[in-house]
Amino acid sequence: MKKLIFVLLIILVCALTVEGAGPKTLTRTIQAGAIDTLDLSSGIGDVTITAREGIDEVAIELVLTPRRGGFFSSKRQAERDVEAASLEAAVKRESLKLRISPADDEDRRFEEKWIIEMPSRLAIKLEHGVGDVVIRAATAGIELDSGVGNIDVEAAEGDISIDLGVGNAVVRAPAAVYAVAEAAGGVGSARVTVRGEKIEGGGFVSHAASWSGDGSYRLDVSVGVGDAVIELE
Repeated sequence: MKKLIFVLLIILVCALTVEGAGPKTLTRTIQAGAIDTLDLSSGIGDVTITAREGIDEVAIELVLTPRRGGFFSSKRQAERDVEAASLEAAVKRESLKLRISPADDEDRRFEEKWIIEMPSRLAIKLEHGVGDVVIRAATAGIELDSGVGNIDVEAAEGDISIDLGVGNAVVRAPAAVYAVAEAAGGVGSARVTVRGEKIEGGGFVSHAASWSGDGSYRLDVSVGVGDAVIELE
């Protein structure tokens, strides 16, 4: 409940993009080397991550667009926040940590759009605030915690854990590689579909649906308000 109140407050303070203010684009290419995890912390905006075979570098594009922090906030202050922002990328204990600097995301007056391509062997750890998340072709596992928005994931294998406050989460993956798949929704529906057969979640208010298979990985999707959907082929 505390998480839902927090994310709803974020929605209330978010305002429209500043009209006429230009975006700022930051790019970075980093050799993957000994990195085994992509660790991203993002605020307000959208994130797209695509895993690819045959590459050994992480390509990052980050677009920052000024927005008003409230009805009486300054357009110029939003532009200054964008001008001062930078992309921070650091490798720590085999993890590539991506952040926006300065780190005070509560007062940021800009929206973020992350577009990342990475080697498929990297695991994904993502802490996201508000906005949509799209992940494609993941193979090494996903740990995703998001406040508000929609989540769309396609994975080939790997343990997956998704915790979403408000929105809809859909995960598509092959059934053969998973031992357990569980979908849970607080206010909304929970559904697991395995090779076309639907397993609907039961419950008076909250709902949960689960399935057991012969694979070795675990897939968990939890949504506070909205739909939790797992589709296994």
